[in-house]
Amino acid sequence: MTYYAIEDKNVYTGFHCGALGGLDTNKREEAKLKMPYSYPWDSYTRLLDRIPNMDARTREKKPVCKAGPGSSLRDCLLGTNVSDLRNIANGARIELSGASRKADLVELLFNKLPKQVERFDEVVSNLGLDAICVVERLLEGELVGDGRQWCTNGMGSFPFAFLCNKESKLTWFMPLELREAFAKVDVHKYSERQGTYAAVARLLSTYVVLGGIVPVQEVLDVCGQSVPEGLFSEEQAMRAVRELTRGFRSPFKRWEHEGATYIALDAYPVSVDDCEYCDFSDGSSRDYRLESMRGDKSYASLVSCHQQALPRAGMDDLLHKSVSEYVYGLPCVQSLVSYFDLHVPSGENEYTFADRMVDELICNFLFRRHTLLTELERLTRQGWYLCEGFNTAPMLTSLVVGLYRGLPRWELNGWSEAEYIDMQGYPSLIGESLLVPNEFALAS
Repeated sequence: MTYYAIEDKNVYTGFHCGALGGLDTNKREEAKLKMPYSYPWDSYTRLLDRIPNMDARTREKKPVCKAGPGSSLRDCLLGTNVSDLRNIANGARIELSGASRKADLVELLFNKLPKQVERFDEVVSNLGLDAICVVERLLEGELVGDGRQWCTNGMGSFPFAFLCNKESKLTWFMPLELREAFAKVDVHKYSERQGTYAAVARLLSTYVVLGGIVPVQEVLDVCGQSVPEGLFSEEQAMRAVRELTRGFRSPFKRWEHEGATYIALDAYPVSVDDCEYCDFSDGSSRDYRLESMRGDKSYASLVSCHQQALPRAGMDDLLHKSVSEYVYGLPCVQSLVSYFDLHVPSGENEYTFADRMVDELICNFLFRRHTLLTELERLTRQGWYLCEGFNTAPMLTSLVVGLYRGLPRWELNGWSEAEYIDMQGYPSLIGESLLVPNEFALAS
């Protein structure tokens, strides 16, 4: 970035107010949806929003049937190749009995698929919440467009619906014979169950991202108190643990220590620069790079720190809120985003500049454990002139200090430094960080 001197906190050269400058959070998001895309990479996905998609390459792909929407079950089977017919039989647990020719496979599946009501229940119970919502719509006879994206949400292994092309658009549909056979299946009960499972998984990942590591039992206790009776079970919660930690691309790791089970953040997304590209089932490419956490010694040190600090309070209200929503909803984050929206350097994308700048700071403070001084020096090297001392510090400096002290801290069990100081009843001293005394001396 070019050097832009800030001579006075009210006089800036080289910056302009971007298209998102001065907008509140809701209007800002609306404006971003309408942004003009000059290039495919103009859009920007926040780092924390990438965490759930880390294992995208492990998802199954659903083959596209040559038949069209509304076709009969037989036509759908005839429009599917032999290999995929065998996969359908395997998913529905239908014994092929030595059938090898396509005609034999089609006839066998045509006769047996509508009779797999019990198997249907089992398959649906293992689908994700998004996929169950699709199944409910399919049973109503609806054609569900943009079907390819559902492959990455568990529909790839669902043997009772077909993916086809309709006017060059991928579409899911269920043949009439299968809709009639499964008409009495209560899919809604699975929606409720999966909704609870999704909330538990979301709470687990939130605890881990904010605290670096979390005892599973601690989260189970919160869920047991917060989830309606009858919808929560420890077995379901442990399934969420298994799902979060499965696959080599998962950012979460299950860790056993001194007789207790923990989930630790094993890897995390970092800067968009020099990133990897992952080809998703929907044909898109998304960018991320993973940096690995330390090993067991680092986890053990966090456990020791957590035992000295109270558990993060108020986390049960995050059962229906993602960690991204929580972090980006913090006042210290919103204030900094607003500042960068109002001060976009020439040549930068005014729709994505603020998000990229704040993402980098969040990542460095929350994940990489960078010090405040390190980040202030980095910003200065980029061309942001930051004065030392309270009286002459420009607004940006104060906002960065506020972000540093307002973000969750792993060693404090997810509390921020500011919250921890308040809890301990420490005096709030201007120009001094009580927890990190050797840091850059700036205003609280």
